Amino acid sequence: MQNVQHTPTSWDARFFLIAGGFMLINTLCLWARHFSGYQLSILWPAIPAIIGLASSVLGLYKLHPRIVSRAPKLAKWGAGFALAALLALSIGACWVIASAVLGDATRGVGMQALIGLFMVAMVGAFICNALVCLRDSASRTLGTALSVPVVCWSLMLLVGVISGPEVGLSLDFYTNGLLALAFVWASRVIRSDTVA
Repeated sequence: MQNVQHTPTSWDARFFLIAGGFMLINTLCLWARHFSGYQLSILWPAIPAIIGLASSVLGLYKLHPRIVSRAPKLAKWGAGFALAALLALSIGACWVIASAVLGDATRGVGMQALIGLFMVAMVGAFICNALVCLRDSASRTLGTALSVPVVCWSLMLLVGVISGPEVGLSLDFYTNGLLALAFVWASRVIRSDTVA
């Protein structure tokens, strides 16, 4: 990737690597929950997924200085969506902790709105950042890696519309493994650019 601002710590690459690891753990937990005779709580796969997605959004936010010179408006939109996703996730996490202490209030409309905001902002962040990277021949590999989650989520949405939400959501057995690979791939691309 040419004309890129290099950072010595490369936190964007680290966040994507962490995201890939946690999404792999999530996938393994989903398969274990599905195929084991034990009744594993949904928290076992949910916690690594939340950490993995949060880390990927942090990676997108930290990616902004590297790509802003390519398409400034689109890169700013990507950073704004990433920040909105992080804020929604942070508020949601505080809400869950407060609910655990004060009583269960996590099933209300406010929590559903936060989850919806997080999902829309996260997808928006991935779309904007992928488009910025795909526009430049030097960063198309990174753009392709960032497009994988968008394709996976679009497929889940399409199947959910056609066959029902439960069927669409059940694709996470496969798509979350692809997300793990895409995040690790993005980390390697960013890291190799930092070293170069």
